[in-house]
Amino acid sequence: MHDAQRLLFVVGGYLAAFVLATNLAWILRTPCSGRLGRAVEFIRLWGGKLHLNDLVRMTYYLLPPYLVLYWGWASPLDLGLADLDWIRGTGQAVALALGGWVVLALVWWQYVRLLRPQPAMPQEQRLGQPWGWTFLLREAILLESGWALVRSPMLLLAGPYFGAYLALAAVCAAALLNARTRHELGVSGVREEVLLTGSIAVWTATLYVYVHNLWLCIAAHLFLKASILALVRWGMGRSSATSAPGPAQSAGQTSP
Repeated sequence: MHDAQRLLFVVGGYLAAFVLATNLAWILRTPCSGRLGRAVEFIRLWGGKLHLNDLVRMTYYLLPPYLVLYWGWASPLDLGLADLDWIRGTGQAVALALGGWVVLALVWWQYVRLLRPQPAMPQEQRLGQPWGWTFLLREAILLESGWALVRSPMLLLAGPYFGAYLALAAVCAAALLNARTRHELGVSGVREEVLLTGSIAVWTATLYVYVHNLWLCIAAHLFLKASILALVRWGMGRSSATSAPGPAQSAGQTSP
């Protein structure tokens, strides 16, 4: 079997495993009776205590790319880890990241201005915690590593331009086949986080077309996510402060 075809088969299984596992987890979210129900509750209880969800996610996003490299099914060049032009690539990454930030900032500032008040995004709340940016860094590394794996056979089969966007389409299709994602698109606060991640995926896919550097994609991902979440957090705090009634208003409201 040709290397690109074998890698495409691996990526197909990788995405299928994501769709099956996430939909199974969504089905099992409701309590059920019998041995299955007790087993699910046991896993849910100890999974939370042992942070098994985080461990499974890290394994899913990092282990397959490592294995395809270790077995020689893909080269570091296919994943954006080799033959890196840091001088030219960094300049292009900075320019594209700043351009992406301007576009996203304009969109999200309008969101803050027109659709207030809104529930805070979960990652926005984490960003406000001490060392909250490390969570965003971890998410950037995991997501970009998984996307790099999906992108690798597409680049070989469709070229560097169409391959990047074909991989993006495959990732978006797998996400939409996830019942949890479809549910989150209808939940205020969580929906915005899904859309922000999707918009960053589009931007980093475009960035990869020019720089072919996974590390710069991770850095751009982190910059865009952290800066937009900080902007939204600041805008929400500002809108809450300006919309809060003053003492005179409060007295007028409580008077007969």
